[in-house]
Amino acid sequence: MPRLPLILFDIDGTLLAAGDPTHARSITVACQELFGVAGDPRRADLAGRTDRYILQTVLAAYGIPPEASAPHLPEAFAFMEDYVARELPASLVERVLPGVPALLAALQAHDLALGLVTGNLRRIAQAKLDRAGIWAPFAHEGGGIGGYGDASTERADLPPVALAAAEQALGQPVPAAQAIIVGDTPHDIACGQACAARTIAVATGRFSAAALQACGPDLVLDDLTDTARIVEFVLAEAAGPPRPPMLGETAASAGTPVATARHGGH
Repeated sequence: MPRLPLILFDIDGTLLAAGDPTHARSITVACQELFGVAGDPRRADLAGRTDRYILQTVLAAYGIPPEASAPHLPEAFAFMEDYVARELPASLVERVLPGVPALLAALQAHDLALGLVTGNLRRIAQAKLDRAGIWAPFAHEGGGIGGYGDASTERADLPPVALAAAEQALGQPVPAAQAIIVGDTPHDIACGQACAARTIAVATGRFSAAALQACGPDLVLDDLTDTARIVEFVLAEAAGPPRPPMLGETAASAGTPVATARHGGH
């Protein structure tokens, strides 16, 4: 049975590089086929947002308010998932970001629990990671531990959903203090802070390390290639909260993880 802490990853910009248009097209086609509007996803801020938020924001821009679209969202979500499953390229291996396979393997080698907190719908998340060849670390009984983009328009609502799923999968309560959220946007950091989870920010999306550092995560990285450093941070969390440094002692010598922003990557 995997052990805590639970490491919850974002997908787009964190595990996979952005660029494939299939997911965005699924929103457009769902708007056209089910709601009769053009459905340009550029009418919504996509970074760090949930599919529920994006779809309802796009529809509102075409005059369909959330209260009118809400009853039809389950049908729209199923349509989007089917579209992505059908149209997504057979392989997304080239979109796996540097360091990701080695990091996932190292975390699994330490028998740590892995899951997702993502704005993607559940089956879209699984389709992307499966075709990228990295779904297996997340494939728990029942379809995986995660908080997915159908749950809420607010990303801050997703970690509690993932923690509840983790309790079901692991057979034990998973307090937020024993979760670490890894993501590439301020929304990823904020959703972790909202539930008192630890956060790792990675500058592999559209936000720089400096911009992410300003949001106050526990650790900032240019990318996920420093496997040893990340595992060390995670295992320190597994050992419990670090003691504060004593008078004349540095945070590093006390064993306190120090968040740093390194420039030169993104």
